[in-house]
Amino acid sequence: MGESAKKTEKRDHFVREFGRALTFLQRSRSKFMGERLRDYGFSGAMYMILLHVDRHPGASQDSIANHMYINKCNVARHTKKLEALGYLRRETDRADRRQNNLYLTDEGKALAPEIRGYLGQWGKEITAGLQEEEKATLLALLTKTTGQAPKNP
Repeated sequence: MGESAKKTEKRDHFVREFGRALTFLQRSRSKFMGERLRDYGFSGAMYMILLHVDRHPGASQDSIANHMYINKCNVARHTKKLEALGYLRRETDRADRRQNNLYLTDEGKALAPEIRGYLGQWGKEITAGLQEEEKATLLALLTKTTGQAPKNP
């Protein structure tokens, strides 16, 4: 095998393994959160939408779809279910009556810290075998691959 072929094989192996690792992490988090939030009537990305609205009161469905890279139809379905469950309410935007602004109800506001706690628990569990320096390096590298600026703790 030539040197060029070896480099290509190495690159392909990295891409495949990197993709598998990210997929595994996402599925692990989805399963973990799904198990903990099932009794609340949650499924899929509902918890992420609730947390987004908690941080950005008055967000529109379009802004959620754009920020979270979720299909607009899925956002509409999830927000409708969150509203039916009593965690979310809609208000018609005064500037654009075709748009709804989303806000958490008291029940939704009370649930947000619990959801964040579950996410923290998941993060601690999956990084339990890492040293603090390894965690910092992992976070820095993943942040670098997304093109985002690192956030201060």
